[in-house]
Amino acid sequence: MKGLDVEAFLSQLTAYLEKNFAEYRIEPLFKTPKSFKANIYLENDLFIAVRYNARNERTDFALIRNNQRIFGYDNLKEWHYHPSKAPEKHIPCDKPSIDKIISDIQKVAKTLG
Repeated sequence: MKGLDVEAFLSQLTAYLEKNFAEYRIEPLFKTPKSFKANIYLENDLFIAVRYNARNERTDFALIRNNQRIFGYDNLKEWHYHPSKAPEKHIPCDKPSIDKIISDIQKVAKTLG
């Protein structure tokens, strides 16, 4: 994701959403040439909170259900993920691609009843 401006980030994000989800709705919350915030609704009570800042490459993806994070990736301090079985934990990881993040979110979303 290094060096991506907001438009390039959005282009990749949209391509991987199309690949992994039959239906979704993007609700933009904030967008400038250097930063982007949106909620991507998969169901009424299930969405992906996405935050991206091109200036410092700060990136957050959180799968939210009933206003609680149930899975996610972000790079606050270092790249880590929040596992679905214990989303309060921070598990260090290598920098993931947008494709991996969206694919992992899709796998978690499939397990929800």
